Amino acid sequence: MLERGPRSSCVCATLDDRAVLAMGGELDEQFFETVGNAGDHGGDQWWLHLGRCAACGQHWLIGQEERIYDCICLRRLSFQEAEEITGRGEWPDDFQTYEALLRLGCAQGWTVTFLDRRSGPLIDTAKDLRASRPEIGDAEIGALLGLTAKHAAALFRPEAPLRRLYRRLTNTGS
Repeated sequence: MLERGPRSSCVCATLDDRAVLAMGGELDEQFFETVGNAGDHGGDQWWLHLGRCAACGQHWLIGQEERIYDCICLRRLSFQEAEEITGRGEWPDDFQTYEALLRLGCAQGWTVTFLDRRSGPLIDTAKDLRASRPEIGDAEIGALLGLTAKHAAALFRPEAPLRRLYRRLTNTGS
């Protein structure tokens, strides 16, 4: 993900202190032309990274939401904040939950449609949301995933055997 090489100029100065970029978009590509990986949170926060611009030296907190909205969430870091990450492993609270990334992606107003109503990323993300915050309701999960509450609730139920067989035989997501 964060392994692209340096370029002579960067887009850091043009970005707000907090930004959300569409994965695969022009700005995303321009950003990662100069920003490389300076550290991974790892563990339960597999989506969280520290980036550093090879052109200007700016450090960025990077949250990679690749399941639903395909976006990169950014927060400009001070030198001290970057040192706390690299020196003591103390990461800022921003983007510590996948829910936070989903909220930022959802706030962009992007529409997401899954052809497979039981897509693995939908099921996995719904289950992860419920595991990290057991009191979260189906309506809130649905809103975060761009689904109805009824569709979100169905993600927690086992798929009917005939439906599963049909999907396997036809290799469809309907």
